[in-house]
Amino acid sequence: MTGPVDTTVVEAPPVSFGGGRAGTLIRAAVSIVALALVFSRVPPADVLAAILSLDPAWFLAAFGAVYAAIVLSAYKWLLLLRARGYSVGIVRLTRHYLVGLFFNNFLPTSVGGDVVRAWDVGKDLDDAPGGAASVIAERLIASLGLGLTAALGLPFVEAGPQATVAVVVVLAASATLVALFLMPSRSAGMMRGAMGGRFEGVSDWVGEAVCGVRETLHHRGAVVLVLVLSMLFQVLVAAVNYCIFEALGSPVGLAECIVYSSIVSAVTMVPISISGHGVREAGYAYFFGLAGVPASLAVTGSLLFFLFVAVATLPGAVLFALGGRR
Repeated sequence: MTGPVDTTVVEAPPVSFGGGRAGTLIRAAVSIVALALVFSRVPPADVLAAILSLDPAWFLAAFGAVYAAIVLSAYKWLLLLRARGYSVGIVRLTRHYLVGLFFNNFLPTSVGGDVVRAWDVGKDLDDAPGGAASVIAERLIASLGLGLTAALGLPFVEAGPQATVAVVVVLAASATLVALFLMPSRSAGMMRGAMGGRFEGVSDWVGEAVCGVRETLHHRGAVVLVLVLSMLFQVLVAAVNYCIFEALGSPVGLAECIVYSSIVSAVTMVPISISGHGVREAGYAYFFGLAGVPASLAVTGSLLFFLFVAVATLPGAVLFALGGRR
């Protein structure tokens, strides 16, 4: 376990969340264009009609699956921290996770929430590099779990070549990302590139954080357990979609939800849009269309998925405000 970092580093502002004005504008343009294309084929009136016809029982079940996924994610994070000798309670980590998800959903960036929770746990540990390493390691394992879950669900789905190719690409990309972080010559450069000059006062501990990620990934027992739990997490995400489509009166099998939810999640992780808007709706329309879901209901399902997660993470805004951060 690494020692405490210099307090002047800890007290520096962690990040400029905009990620660059030009980049934000480009992502906003992508989201607007994608949404315009989607709604040029799916009348908004059809979406509204579908929302008004929701079955409230399945609606509540979807919220339950969202909160179960959040608590499971916090527990995975706890296991990785324990593997390196840190001790943070599950309640505290769930709090940080809610705050992070709030930022992911309401900021024009896909990494803002991870920065906030890394910063928070780093202050809890009095070890900023250790906090960052725990978040990055959890993300890497989760991405690999996403690809494996989709691959394991594929045999149970009557998938065409499009879905098969997509699953193979997702699995290969996630495995490659983990492998690159195990290579010292690559991992530090990847982290500095991801920062893009937006962080202040952290370049001196990038190497420590990278070493922390590699050290975490070498705790095989913890990594395997977290990987299995990450796959369970993806099943819970799929269960949210399963409940949504049941509520909309257009049932989709759980296996289809597992495969197609994983593919769409992987696509929306690519930082080309604002919080996945537009890209997610197009992904739902295409992939869930392969399962026989009408385009209007698939797009409605996408919007409801974002709405459920966003509403479920609103307590994160209150917790952030109460945290007294600058």
